[in-house]
Amino acid sequence: MNLEDEIRSALRPKEPSPEFTERVLARVYGMPVRPAPRPWVRWVAALAACILLASGAMGYRQYRGERAKAQVLLAFRIAGGKLNKAQKKVQMLNAARRNNS
Repeated sequence: MNLEDEIRSALRPKEPSPEFTERVLARVYGMPVRPAPRPWVRWVAALAACILLASGAMGYRQYRGERAKAQVLLAFRIAGGKLNKAQKKVQMLNAARRNNS
C-alpha cells in the first residue's frame, strides 16, 4: 500500500459507534457551568485598554515630533552650509571686482 492509499483510507468517513452520541451528551451535561464574569471586570478591562491606547498614542505623537524636529535641524544645517558657500562666493566676486577697479 502506498502513501496516497493510506491517506485516503485514513481520511475516509467512518460511522461513529452507537454509544458516541450518549458519550458526548454525558460529557456535555456533566461539565461544570462556568459562572459569568462580574460586570466590573469588563469595565476594568475596557478602562485598562483605553489607558494603554491613549498612552501609546501620546508616545507615538512625541516620537513623531522628535523626528520632525531632527529633520528640521538637518534641513537648517544643510541650508546653512549652502548659504555659507554662496556668501563666500559673493565675497570672492566682490573682492575680485574691487581689485579690478
